[in-house]
Amino acid sequence: MVFTEDKNSYSLKVNPLLSPEELNKGLWLVMAGVNGIPPHIALIADGKYYSVSTRKVDIGTPMDNFLKAISRRSLPTLFVGINSIKTEELSSVFEKYPTLGNGEHSCLWPVRDFFAETFSAEFSGSSLVFELLALAQTQGLLKECRSLFVEEKGTITLPKYTSEQILEKINSILKVNE
Repeated sequence: MVFTEDKNSYSLKVNPLLSPEELNKGLWLVMAGVNGIPPHIALIADGKYYSVSTRKVDIGTPMDNFLKAISRRSLPTLFVGINSIKTEELSSVFEKYPTLGNGEHSCLWPVRDFFAETFSAEFSGSSLVFELLALAQTQGLLKECRSLFVEEKGTITLPKYTSEQILEKINSILKVNE
């Protein structure tokens, strides 16, 4: 079992990322900044990075750009391996989203939409990453979890958060970037 949860927190069984090359194959759900609430959610598919943030929308950007950005800040990041060979829909899903800031969506939404189109419509009801992970666990989609710049060994436990906290975080990032 990769993912477990209780009322106030969720946990992932982690092993350190041994090499960036591990991310060149397959589908990975990215949780960047797990030391903050909430983390940034994105996907890596076969070494390409997909993300919606306050500054830009990444669609198939080389993963190295993202890895350099998190390395500069030693940002604690998790990479959750997903059992999937289908990634064709990724670009079209992420193209539908503008940058964050109008309060209508979060960085999880394109990820959730991709999961809903690729695996099961049930994912469309997930508005928080731990909801998506719980559903992915029950459907046997979680393969493993790798960590980078994370001190915890074996299992990392993270606090659950709310949609309001996501909105607060997006707004605070927008204010800093004004």
